Amino acid sequence: MKILAKVLIGIGILLVVVVVVAALFLGPIIKAGVETAGPKIAGVDMTLGKASVNLLTGNVRLKGLVIGNPEGFKTPSLMELNQFVVDLKMSSLFTDTIVVKKIHIDGPQITYERGLKASNLSALQKNLAPAEAAPAKETVAEKPATEKKAPAKKVVIEDFLFENGKVNVSITLAGGKQLTVPLMPIHLKDIGKESDGASIPEVINEVFGAITKSVGQAVASSADFAGNLAGDAGSALKDASGSATDAAKDAAGAATDAAKGAADSLKKLGGSLFGK
Repeated sequence: MKILAKVLIGIGILLVVVVVVAALFLGPIIKAGVETAGPKIAGVDMTLGKASVNLLTGNVRLKGLVIGNPEGFKTPSLMELNQFVVDLKMSSLFTDTIVVKKIHIDGPQITYERGLKASNLSALQKNLAPAEAAPAKETVAEKPATEKKAPAKKVVIEDFLFENGKVNVSITLAGGKQLTVPLMPIHLKDIGKESDGASIPEVINEVFGAITKSVGQAVASSADFAGNLAGDAGSALKDASGSATDAAKDAAGAATDAAKGAADSLKKLGGSLFGK
């Protein structure tokens, strides 16, 4: 019995060491993956300060995630996420559908930069939109049935919370003048669940679409933003009224009544940034 007890204790210690070592190595692997794969998916630079993993609970913590701006925009970054927590269902990692129990992003800083024709948010969302599948080409001989590709991993996110965010608004036509406005919390449930999982690009596009919509509404409904720009850049806004579009329109036509009201007030000021 004593020998068996010693063996079990030894196995237990070995398992703890394996888990600790794996967790130590997974952090750098995740960091490298974000900084390498992220730019390929989004078309912008990404840097991650640190990643830590708890293999027993499936908890992943990311710190200092910075998402850069699409080409042509001048502000240093588009989004900075100081705290980014992901809770995974560990058993799902060995299946075709990865289940994320919760994603919590607290205190994000977003920079909304408006150029002559588009915003940095709309440009990034365009990059993230899933590409349409090209029509299959006819071939002389079909490939053998054995040469099938492994199915791509799907994702389900049960709970997504994006809160305590702020939007730094920068308008090129107003000389880069910035104003900070609060962002309403974004709470999404069961992403990809109805279809038994969605592709990773589809999930990213849905989440970022919700963020873009919320940012557009926050900017468009800000009376202080309208007043400041009207006072400091009225003539520039008049000259650009024919080419500038509604910030809420950058959210793929998802402007609310509040955004429409803000657009009307801007028109009365003689220099609408958000509506023609």
